[in-house]
Amino acid sequence: MSALEGLTRDANMSSAVLNWIQGSWLSHGISRSNHLLIAAFQVLHVMGFVLLLASLVLISLRLLGLILKQQTVPQVAREATPLIWLGLALAVGTGLLMFIGSPRHYFYNPAFALKMLLLLLAVIVQASLFGRVAASEAQKPWLARTAVALSLLFWFAVSMAGRAIGFV
Repeated sequence: MSALEGLTRDANMSSAVLNWIQGSWLSHGISRSNHLLIAAFQVLHVMGFVLLLASLVLISLRLLGLILKQQTVPQVAREATPLIWLGLALAVGTGLLMFIGSPRHYFYNPAFALKMLLLLLAVIVQASLFGRVAASEAQKPWLARTAVALSLLFWFAVSMAGRAIGFV
């Protein structure tokens, strides 16, 4: 099979999946609903990211030794990390509902593709590096700074790419 045939097959499969999603009862229900439902999804989506980012910044500032010095980093992380994952769940859940309501609009939008790539990288950094550093009693300063920088960079990039979806 040539590369062109492979790309054509992949495009046909993507189109079939998008058609299936767009033809579903849920997609019809969302896309034909009152515009306030979509606005509510968007508000909840943003609130999820705000919850995630606020919790992440709180842990990051503690990791850098700038706030809450009377508490250990693991104590702060234990209290704030569930809010990161709650915010992510809220953002992903509402984002999925928005996608289902208009799958072609999102799938073919380059800003959406960038957001999904950045989201994957942010979750990987969060789960593999940042979480381990924040849970450790003895942080290495260079590793803490690296974890904070990468995590904040990716999560804020996700939010900026998401904002760009409406303009691309």
